[in-house]
Amino acid sequence: MRRLLAAAQAADAALEWLCVGLLAATVVLTVVQVVWRYVLNDALSWSEELARWLFVWAIFLGMAVIAGQRRHMRVQFLEGRVSARTQQAFDYFGLIVVATACVAMLFHGWEFCARVTGTTGALEWPTKYLYMAVPAGALLTLVYVAGQGHPRYPWSGIAAVAAGGALFYVLLSAKPLLEFDWSVGWSLHVIGIGLMFLDVPIAFALVVAAYASFAKQGELMLLPISQNLASSVNSFLLLSIPFFILAAQVMNAGGITHHLVRFASALVGHMRGGLAQVNIVTNTVMAGLSGSSLAVAVGTAKILVPEMEKRGYPKSFACAVTSSAATIDNLIPPSIGLIIFAAVGMASVGALFAAGIVPGLMMAGALMMVVHWKAGRRGYEGGRAPATIRERLLALRDAVPALLVPVFIVGGMRAGAFTASEAGAMAVVYALLIGRFAYRRFDWREVPGILREALRDTVVIILIVAAAAPFGWALGIERIPQRIAESMGDLAKHPVLFLLVLNVFLLIVGLAMEFIASLVILVPILMPIAVQAGVDPVHLGVIMVINLVIGALTPPLGVLVFATASIAKVNVNDVYREVMPFLWALIGVLMLVTYLPATSLWLPRLIGF
Repeated sequence: MRRLLAAAQAADAALEWLCVGLLAATVVLTVVQVVWRYVLNDALSWSEELARWLFVWAIFLGMAVIAGQRRHMRVQFLEGRVSARTQQAFDYFGLIVVATACVAMLFHGWEFCARVTGTTGALEWPTKYLYMAVPAGALLTLVYVAGQGHPRYPWSGIAAVAAGGALFYVLLSAKPLLEFDWSVGWSLHVIGIGLMFLDVPIAFALVVAAYASFAKQGELMLLPISQNLASSVNSFLLLSIPFFILAAQVMNAGGITHHLVRFASALVGHMRGGLAQVNIVTNTVMAGLSGSSLAVAVGTAKILVPEMEKRGYPKSFACAVTSSAATIDNLIPPSIGLIIFAAVGMASVGALFAAGIVPGLMMAGALMMVVHWKAGRRGYEGGRAPATIRERLLALRDAVPALLVPVFIVGGMRAGAFTASEAGAMAVVYALLIGRFAYRRFDWREVPGILREALRDTVVIILIVAAAAPFGWALGIERIPQRIAESMGDLAKHPVLFLLVLNVFLLIVGLAMEFIASLVILVPILMPIAVQAGVDPVHLGVIMVINLVIGALTPPLGVLVFATASIAKVNVNDVYREVMPFLWALIGVLMLVTYLPATSLWLPRLIGF
């Protein structure tokens, strides 16, 4: 048994490092592509295609690795609301649903690979080998599921796989049970969202919903699901997400966060509620490094919440400031939310990046005003002597390399030096250079750990995007966006009323759905309606991202609140109470951005997007 366990651990490590190697190779290929095209003036014809292939395989093989680590994203609606024993039962049910999704992907994914023909354009490789990533990842995930049973019942993992296979068989054979008077679109949403609220991992809940909804259409309609899963990941634009995540982690490892906090403290540390103001400014500056609200919320909470507690701030208030300020990170470029909107809505990434800057700064200003008001009422950390000009200039000098990242990204895209995805890869190179040579704190021995963390974060996000792809396909088949647009025809004739209804709808959605899944599912529905109402797609993107990121602060699924409360070990309900003034301030900014389009469209038009 010891030898078997050692062999399993070695195989697990080998698989994870294979995925890490595939992800690292995509970075190298993309950088080489930029150098060859822009420096040597000799574009490579095959590098982008190979990078996309490696990315697809990294995601679906990584699906198994993340399943083994139990790190797939869940709604966590039941956690803390039911007894420990009931929670274990739902966790086991979630394991069965994961197995069901994997059996479906394995069976129909393999069948689709057997039918597909043709080769790729540049590499001239058989296309079936691209789509084979889906059944291969599903098979490996089933192996991990089989080993994840209850410690007291070693065979319960294998039983979960067997139960998943049985449930898959029921979905295919017991079609009368699925003959509801619902369209495929309704079935997808009801089943998918229902499973999410049972704490089933989001990606697998969406996959099972897709197979369950299309089962009554016949087996031929099930084959394209695996095609959609792979095709949605086979996108060069989505490659920018792991690149920017990787760049942010390289910068953190290089000690840049320390310099940013020092710079923020020199700027606003003298104001009322000084360290809380520093928290907001730090989050605003770090937005240009990551684009992930959750990643920055976690990092800032670890650094600033303990320090705020030492200076007399209640931990619940410190967590509220941190989680509220983290919303800015999905507006100021590089924003993962805006990248996903661009990928799904076919909008300009550069224009969206430029459009998010002013609203992001407006959000920071609104939050700082709330802190000033709260600090004055409660007597938090009164004003002190401001930093001297020399201290501010020294702090600025140290922070300049990090502050130039957004300028480097947007400017490079505007100048035509690189695309959005290539900008992410170049940001990784830039981060390595300044971490190593400007700050002299980056250790090359940290690279493997950084790559592993970047892989984990990437797989969790991209799998949700992939699993939601069949939703867009089903909506297109049933013409749901067109039907909604027709039914809302009168509303679309009144843009002011349409925008008000849109905001109320999105705020409600944000209460109940995860940010990324909401974007992927809703953009195909709302885009044609908004265009009919005369709303600019770039403006719509900013409105949707602000709306949905506000949902990360609201119960019951406020993931930013949960993350900061967990790190600070404070009651989440206390944090929710402290968040409310910040929430209303952000909604006020949302209204301004909604009804004053120039706040988001002025800068991209000025730059020339």
